[in-house]
Amino acid sequence: MKNEDNFPNRTFEDQVHDDQRKYSRYVCDSRAIPHEIDGLKPVQRRILWAMWNSDARNRHTKTVKVAGLAMGYHPHGDRSIQDALSQMAQDFTFANNFPLVSGEGTFGDVLDPSAIASPRYTEVKLSDFAKDLGFFESLPDIDYVKNYDETEDEPIHFVGKVPVVLLNNIQGIATGFRCFIPGHKLSDIIDSQVQYLKTNKPKKVSPWYKDFGGQVKMSQNDNGSMVMSTTFGFRREDGKLYLSDAPMNWNREKVILFLDDLLEKKDNWLRDYVDHSSQKFKIELIPKKGEEPNDAALKELFSKENNEVLTINVITHEGKLKKRTPEEIIKNFCDFRKIHLIRRFKRLAGLEKEKVERNSELIRFIKEKWNEKVTGIKSKKEFEEKLKASKFNYFEWLSTIPVYRMTLEEVKKCEEAIEEAKGKLKEYTDLTKDDKKLTSFMLDELAELKTKWDPK
Repeated sequence: MKNEDNFPNRTFEDQVHDDQRKYSRYVCDSRAIPHEIDGLKPVQRRILWAMWNSDARNRHTKTVKVAGLAMGYHPHGDRSIQDALSQMAQDFTFANNFPLVSGEGTFGDVLDPSAIASPRYTEVKLSDFAKDLGFFESLPDIDYVKNYDETEDEPIHFVGKVPVVLLNNIQGIATGFRCFIPGHKLSDIIDSQVQYLKTNKPKKVSPWYKDFGGQVKMSQNDNGSMVMSTTFGFRREDGKLYLSDAPMNWNREKVILFLDDLLEKKDNWLRDYVDHSSQKFKIELIPKKGEEPNDAALKELFSKENNEVLTINVITHEGKLKKRTPEEIIKNFCDFRKIHLIRRFKRLAGLEKEKVERNSELIRFIKEKWNEKVTGIKSKKEFEEKLKASKFNYFEWLSTIPVYRMTLEEVKKCEEAIEEAKGKLKEYTDLTKDDKKLTSFMLDELAELKTKWDPK
């Protein structure tokens, strides 16, 4: 046999292209592109999962400790986990409209987003919003896979009440792909979901950022892609003019350099500025004597904008990499949420049915006075066999019932429990079979979330 027969029958170029394609998709799936359903990248999902299964669920815990716990699921360096965790706790403009992590300590601000304290000195816990979002209220009804060393299970994705992928600003760069999904207002997302559930047509949503006083403008470039532009913002207070907001990706250093450049040119109305900023922009703009700039003059001098091309690339629940519009995401999310809830209510209906059956058998067990029959039985195994022969389905459980429960009072409790379980069984069964009732349930949970977290 010739040596060349051992080599694959493909060109070098084909092999490189195939390897590049596989690596590109790996980076998209495992690092850079968020999931359409829960809006999370893998490192973020693993962080939340580690927090839910630790003290960080309810109390602030050192960031470095939580990152260490997340390493049990995330096969990358601790620094990348710490950075992702710290960014999830940021609650200023252009970071997170609604952080899923609550932080104690310094996590940067809009003046300098990178001014994050060492993870040894900051603490984090799950935010109350993350819990109200519903990520953790139905964990038995989501799918899991083994972690990288196959020692523990981790969720493929969570299922909340709203598509978080639209809520907080998301950026990512993968091999051959990038992702920029702007933040949106929670109440706008919910209103769009409500309209889709009622009319089968989602309401159009526009980018929005918490505490941002500048403009967010949308346009279309020559390639047909949507572009989001953010501008400077100003306010007048006590007869003085202040720069109160800067475009996205403009920190204080960049703004100050821009102002210094304007002063050097000396061809405009700006004479000087005084920086009063602390956590937020507050820069007093001092005009030249005799000049009072109106809004048009402000806009002309501070015409600089930050432009971001919207590339809403997501991983779908089928595991595909797709480019979506916000309205498509809302539609797909609501449809998937229904499937998830049906799965959840079928499980809950099964539990209520089991309660009915268990309590019914306990009533029969008591009324047939099996506590008296047990005296002539030599072993627990023999007792179970006799119960099984008497058509008891829960014979193992019944064989452990203590004697003090063999009373008419216990029968009454069982009858009440049966009635309650039958009511819930009907409720859950109806929700799995009646789309109108399921839709009504979704509308109620959305109304509750909106009322608590973003009432208009």
